[in-house]
Formats: sequence, C-alpha cells, structure tokens
Amino acid sequence: MTNAKDKETEVLRDALKMLRKTTGLIVEVQPQIPDTHVPDAVIRIAWEDRDWHFAAEVKKTIAPATIGLVAQRLDLFRQRGFQEGLLITRYVTPQVADRLKAMNIQFVDAAGNAYINEPPLFIFIKGNKLIDKYPVEPPPRAFRRAGLQVVYALLCNPGLENAPLREIANVATVALGTVGWVMDDLRKMGCLIDLRKRTRRLIRKGDLLNQWVTVYPEQLRPKLMIGRFTADNFDWWQQADLQEFAAYWGGEVAAAMLTEYLKPQIVTIYANQPVGGLLAKNKLRRHPNGDIEILKAFWNFEHNGPHRNLVHPLLIYADLLATGDARNIETAKIIYEQELTQLIGEDR
Repeated sequence: MTNAKDKETEVLRDALKMLRKTTGLIVEVQPQIPDTHVPDAVIRIAWEDRDWHFAAEVKKTIAPATIGLVAQRLDLFRQRGFQEGLLITRYVTPQVADRLKAMNIQFVDAAGNAYINEPPLFIFIKGNKLIDKYPVEPPPRAFRRAGLQVVYALLCNPGLENAPLREIANVATVALGTVGWVMDDLRKMGCLIDLRKRTRRLIRKGDLLNQWVTVYPEQLRPKLMIGRFTADNFDWWQQADLQEFAAYWGGEVAAAMLTEYLKPQIVTIYANQPVGGLLAKNKLRRHPNGDIEILKAFWNFEHNGPHRNLVHPLLIYADLLATGDARNIETAKIIYEQELTQLIGEDR
C-alpha cells in the first residue's frame, strides 16, 4: 500500500509527463534541500531561450473549498524568495480551472489541463478528461465527521490531549469510543507522541491544522447546516446579540469583527438547536438562497479570546478559505498571522 507522499509523487510525475506531451516544453524536477517550509518540488520549464523555475504545491485533489489554502501556500513560497508558484494536482475541473485562472493561480494536472502565465509563455488548457487511475480513498477516520470534531477540540485547547478520554469526548461532543481511535490515527500520522508518566503531546500542529482546514468543508461542514435564511435588512447583524441564544458569529461577519478589514456578504452563525428564538427575535425567515446560513455548533468549550461572541479563529479561518473568494482568502491570511501562528508557535 502506498502512503500519501508516494501518491503525491505519482501525481507530480503524471502531471509533468502530460505537460510535456501537450506542449512540447522541456519540463523537469530540480533538486532541492528538504525542509518543512519549502515547496513539494521545484519545477524547471524551458521554452526557446528562456526558462522558469516554479515552486510547486502538490495536492492529490483540488476543489473550490481548498483553493484558498493553496493560494496561501503559494504566497508563502513567494515570501521565501520563489518568483513563481505552481499547483500540481490530479484533475482540475473546467469550473475550478476558471476560478484558478481568475485568481492567477498557475496549475498543471494529470489530465493535461494547465494554466501558466509567465509572458511570453502563456498556456491555458481546460476540459481534458482524466482517465482515472487514482482510486478514491476515504480519508483517515481522524478526518471524517466525528474525528474532525476531536481534532478541532485538540487544536483549539492546547494540552487537552493529556486529559482523560472521557473529558476529550465531552469537549468534542462525540462518543467516548471515537476519541480512542482518533488518538490512534494521530499517532500513526506522527501528530501525537506518548511521553513518560502517561502524558501525551500533540505535535506537527501546523500540518494538522492545514489538513483540518482542507477536509472540514467537505466532511463536516455540510452535515452541520441547519438552513439558509434572509432578513429584510442585511445589516441586521450589526445590532444583533447572539449570546442569549448560545450562538456565535462565524465566517465573514466574525472576520469583520476580528480584523475590521472585511465587508461581509454572507452572514454565518453557529448555534445550538433549537433556533426558533433566534429566528423570531431577529425576524429571520427561511430562504433557499438566503445570505444568512445557520450551522450547528459542534463543540463544548469556550475559547479564551477577547471576542466571546465569535467562534474560534481556526473556524473563522476555515470558513473564509472554504469560500474560495480572493478577498476572504486575503482576510484569512491576516487571521492566520494574528491568531493562529501562536496556536502552533511551539510546534515541532
């Protein structure tokens, strides 16, 4: 059985092979010194008397909800001195290809689709179908619905990994048995180590956070949706008080309150059911395309930040990235730097 790194290597090889085949360009992988903060690969592309070197981020899959994380990763490469970034993945749908092009995120996939915009070199190919040699595998249990709740609780509460399993289950609002197999998964992934005196330590928290943010929009968030709603006045939320309903602002509204940088287009609320009182007090009515979304809160703890009426910054960050919107991604970067780097500051 191949591991995740082997699968990424296979995707990288196949995507570059297809780029050579469809364009006739010289495409090769350059050697680099391994480091946790450098790209997955450095790619040299040569055409006529010019060549370019790309810092590559290899992802097995890409979806609208994960574009934001890729954009942030490529921006990190630029900060570290690389001039061009390149997403390499197994398949980019025409819709995602258009989104990536609009955001000027260059990509190559294993089906022969590509977008490269480095004048005088310009390539944009979309619509090629993938002859699927990559079997779809379910994520580890730690990154399915209940597992994601446990990982979220551990990331948001430093030191919680040392608590009794029953306490962790209560904080994550999952069954006791769930915690045991999530902890086993985290050990196998190299994210949890056992120390002497029956203590544990959560490590590689940056990697764990990135994986959580990537999987959350697909594996957990849709299951939390209570419904979409609308209000007569879009700015109703500026005067609303959610505390009496044990509810919290998330997404764009929470980001606006936290950073004073974003003008919200979608109002996101995480609430404990039932929500009838919340709807009645704020005169919200159900609408299939409403600009208000209410989701079920999936945790049982209060974070120690100054904004008790907001969800944890990790969830705000995930909500923003999941939109794939360029301005939300920019705001997510601010939240990561201001709020989340300290959460993984002692990472190892």
